[in-house]
Amino acid sequence: MKINRVTLYNFSSYVGENTISLDTHDEQNIILIGGNNGAGKTSFFTAIKLALYGPQCFRFQDKNNRYTARIKELINHDAFLSDNVKAYVEVEIDLPTDRVHTLYTIRREWSFIEKRLQESYTVYKDHQLLADKNLDFFQNYLFSIISPNLFDFFFFDGEEIGDFFATGNYSNYIKNAVLTLSGYDTFNIIQKFCDSYIGAEEGNEDYDEVAKLVEQEEANLSAYTTRSTDWESQKQQLAAQLLSAQEEKESLDRQFKRSGGVTTQEQERLEAQRATQDRVKSDKAKRIREFVESMMPLYITKDLAAVAYKQLKDEQAVRQYHTICDLLDFQTIQDVLEQESICNVAQVPALAQTISNGIAEKALPAFPLECFTSIHDLSQEQESQVVSDIVRTQHFAEAEAPQLIKAIADKKKASQKYEEISKKIREALPSVDAAAYFERVKFLTERIAAYEDSLETLDKQIAELGTTITNQKALVDRLRKALLAKAKDRTAHEFTSRISQVMQRMISDVTKEKFHQIESLTLEMFNKIIRKENFVQLIELDDNFNVNLYKKQTYITRDLLLLANNIGLDALEKRLGSAGLKEAAHLLTNDSIDDLRRYFSGKIVTDQISFQDDIELPLYNRVELNQLSKGEKQVFILSLYWAIIKTSNQAVPFIIDTPFARIDTEHREQISAVFFPNISGQVIILSTDEEVVGSYRAIIQPHIAHEYLLEYNVEQGCTSVKPGYFKGTKA
Repeated sequence: MKINRVTLYNFSSYVGENTISLDTHDEQNIILIGGNNGAGKTSFFTAIKLALYGPQCFRFQDKNNRYTARIKELINHDAFLSDNVKAYVEVEIDLPTDRVHTLYTIRREWSFIEKRLQESYTVYKDHQLLADKNLDFFQNYLFSIISPNLFDFFFFDGEEIGDFFATGNYSNYIKNAVLTLSGYDTFNIIQKFCDSYIGAEEGNEDYDEVAKLVEQEEANLSAYTTRSTDWESQKQQLAAQLLSAQEEKESLDRQFKRSGGVTTQEQERLEAQRATQDRVKSDKAKRIREFVESMMPLYITKDLAAVAYKQLKDEQAVRQYHTICDLLDFQTIQDVLEQESICNVAQVPALAQTISNGIAEKALPAFPLECFTSIHDLSQEQESQVVSDIVRTQHFAEAEAPQLIKAIADKKKASQKYEEISKKIREALPSVDAAAYFERVKFLTERIAAYEDSLETLDKQIAELGTTITNQKALVDRLRKALLAKAKDRTAHEFTSRISQVMQRMISDVTKEKFHQIESLTLEMFNKIIRKENFVQLIELDDNFNVNLYKKQTYITRDLLLLANNIGLDALEKRLGSAGLKEAAHLLTNDSIDDLRRYFSGKIVTDQISFQDDIELPLYNRVELNQLSKGEKQVFILSLYWAIIKTSNQAVPFIIDTPFARIDTEHREQISAVFFPNISGQVIILSTDEEVVGSYRAIIQPHIAHEYLLEYNVEQGCTSVKPGYFKGTKA
């Protein structure tokens, strides 16, 4: 991968469009960009990362409010003075695809729509716009060339690189770089996935608990099923006993009936019929009695009743007449007329008299009052009752007489049936045999009732137990499915664990030779740059990608034994390193590390050490990384980067900001002469006027493809990009 061009538009301190060409070729692999602090070097550095990786440039997985806030901070403030706010960064890169190089132009542009920041992401492949559906594929491919995890590996700040080993996580950077650039990251990805699955997997430990629960619930289901079977058997026995009792009772009834007796059921039926006839007889007798007591006297004297009826009506008419005359007399009417003033006052008496006479005449009965005599002195209620009875008597022949005649006939018929049934019951009175029959029938009847009650109770219990069994089966099925899932999960867990172990072994196997190459090349470059002679003579990468530095040291066997006694075998092995441990095993035992450990363990007590143990052993002593100076650390890290890139055979750009920030002058010349021309086919150096200048610039001059100078105008608040380098810094 190579970066051919970078364009910044209204980005950070860059106003308008600013384009920097970064293409390199053959031996001219260096792009030198000068700029003092605050001139915009870091912004240029950030623009490249932002164009390539978007939110992941700032360690965000996707666009969010914090990402939006960062972008707003990076847009030049002058852009907000325009009606249409616009800013973008564009990077043209050369990527190898299918063994040919393809030109990609990546552009991230920002604008404001309705006061909200909008980002557009476009990619051109050989000047042809990629469809949206292919953008994710391209992004993934780009990440496979230089993963976002390698940001700090290939795009780093020289002022911070010295703190590389202080993070405690540097081994991950090295691991990601080695595996990704060497094409082994697939093994690592699979291992990480397996480890995350194993780590996230919960519940495998309770497989036995679920199995125990399944066993318990299956036992409960079996108990319920056994109980249901027992109850069904009891039900069959009860049903058989009920049927036997019913058949015996029916047989007794038939025998008793054939012998002339009345069975219990027949006797109960006759008693019920006799009671019915008795009720009919009583009801009809009551109806007849009511007629005799109330209606019969009036019916016998119905002619006299008609005369009495007329007398009562006449008396009622006379009473009404006298009432009207009393209420509407002459004086009352005269008072009303005078109050209303409806006529002349003089005419009122005559008019009142006329009205009073007219009303009296209208209310006068049709018979002469002088010949009428009132003979009844009844209250209104008594009079109404007498009139009602007289009217009922008059209609008796038509309405009630037929019903009364039918009641008399029904009473007679019911009396006859009552006597017949009573006679039959009397004639069927039980003898001694009948007494035994009834006693047996009573016993059977009670048994039948008991059997029926037991069957009813048992049916209810069986139904409830059936519901319980259904629910229990559902529970057992759910638990079995859960157990099966647990079994599958445990199998998957074990299988995934094995895969993780296999991936770990494969990573270890495929990186062994790679480690040797990296160790050798790192040591070679480090010793070329560093000024101290024999400062480091061995570099080792362990299986966890931790870096260990060693220098030669001669030990006496006595000293090793004392060290083993004082600091322990593990600490001693760490101090000697794997190479020193193997050398000690070769010199002291039969090339066996285990034999060497037993050798130390057997002589761990100091009083067992003799002069025979004073053997000189040319081994190694570990050099602690944190004991290195900041400059030495940076030299070592640059050497390690160079070795990793060389062993990967990958063409990736190498961008460094303030490269000599932590490097002392004695190492700058060697870095300029040895490191920069060889680290990569494209090296972009962002330097201040105190770093790559003078002799250092002269050293790399044959390898420079382009030079640029970033100048910041304080009055205008913007950065300008100019060809060339700092004035007065001639090669």
